[in-house]
Amino acid sequence: MITRLTTLLLSLCVSATATQLRLTDTGGDRATGYVMSNKIARRNGQLVCTWLDVERQNWWALVDPATAKILRTGKLGEPRKDNHCGCAIATDPDGSLHLLIGAHHGSFIHLRMPPGKLDGEAVEGGRAVGEQATYPSLVCDSHGTLHLLYRRETNGRDPHLMYCWRPKQGSSSAPRALVRSAVKEHSWLTNAIEVGPSNRLHAVFSNTLPVPDKGKDARYYSASHIYSDDGGLTWRQFGGTVLDQLPADAAKLERIETPESGSGLSAATLSRRRTEVAPTLIAGPKHSYYHKMVLSNPVLDDRGRPWVIVHNLLAGDAELFRHDGGLWLGTPLTATLPGYRVQHCGQLARHRDGTIEAVLMISPAGKTGWGENGTTLVRLLFNAEGRKISLALVRKPESDLAIWLPSLERWCPHAPVERPALLYTRGRNAGGYSKNVNDEKTEVWLEYP
Repeated sequence: MITRLTTLLLSLCVSATATQLRLTDTGGDRATGYVMSNKIARRNGQLVCTWLDVERQNWWALVDPATAKILRTGKLGEPRKDNHCGCAIATDPDGSLHLLIGAHHGSFIHLRMPPGKLDGEAVEGGRAVGEQATYPSLVCDSHGTLHLLYRRETNGRDPHLMYCWRPKQGSSSAPRALVRSAVKEHSWLTNAIEVGPSNRLHAVFSNTLPVPDKGKDARYYSASHIYSDDGGLTWRQFGGTVLDQLPADAAKLERIETPESGSGLSAATLSRRRTEVAPTLIAGPKHSYYHKMVLSNPVLDDRGRPWVIVHNLLAGDAELFRHDGGLWLGTPLTATLPGYRVQHCGQLARHRDGTIEAVLMISPAGKTGWGENGTTLVRLLFNAEGRKISLALVRKPESDLAIWLPSLERWCPHAPVERPALLYTRGRNAGGYSKNVNDEKTEVWLEYP
């Protein structure tokens, strides 16, 4: 099957103008994960990149894109629990970089790199941020206020979408539960937050729903969006629906779907293509738990419209959605990649000229597991109407390892860049579950225009 994919990819070209630079060969198996955490920032025209190594230690590197040289490297905090503990970066309007060191059902640690410095300084004496927390998504608004979104699970069940903020020169708020999952089971929320020039906050998250009409274990894999215009005090959905009782019940929220999908929870209004009647419970990358990873990070275009990729892992496809005219409008991405299976999770960013960029993981059609060998990456550009402009292969597929876990540099209104850089992991997926602590070494690569 890898031979077939390689043949199909001959029609695609690796960008001849992009520069690729290996940052390390001692990355962990999830070195550049996960989708919700930005891992690249700019400082004086140079790139600050982060990754998690095989010893669960977070690192940073300063790269000069003009010479393609690594100028400095350093550690961030102490070694962490497992391979889920990579950090998230946000850029402050004053030039500081804020870094949250990740956790797995624990608490994050907030470090700050002041302007002109690269050594991370503990904020508030290293006080823990979050509770039973995993997957930090961090942004900084134009006032210098930090906004954090993460997943909380109690004993690996009952997932909640959690939010907290930290005003400039202030202290982090207590965590606030925004949404309660409709299923009380171990779940990815693929939670991510973004902020626009007006400081409107956008949050997206997976919304896994029970489908009792199809059986007690049947699940529908979807996603939802909420936003705030007052710095996170109140949250609502498009159409004016205010979440007046928090945490909101995810089952009652509108979903990111095309208008013809309908609404409600009856089997008649839930697409069969997104419904799994008999989930797979074999431990490892083919467990149905991974089918809940349905989202990219969101990005805002120059009109303030949110865009997000919604994956369907049952079918191996995805749609690029944008909200316009009161509706979620989708562009099927498999139509741009005939013959390939689109894996999770994609990444989004925008260019200074307004172009929307997506990075997708694709794999041989017969390989349905997350991070299987033969997985590789493609970069796609879209115009404001969601039409594809171009497509380029990041790296040719390799039969004995995965090229995966893309981290595309986020668009930042107060630190705009012409085109985003990309981090990715080249290596093998150790498998997750009982293998979250493992000895699998990988390479971390940086690609930039």
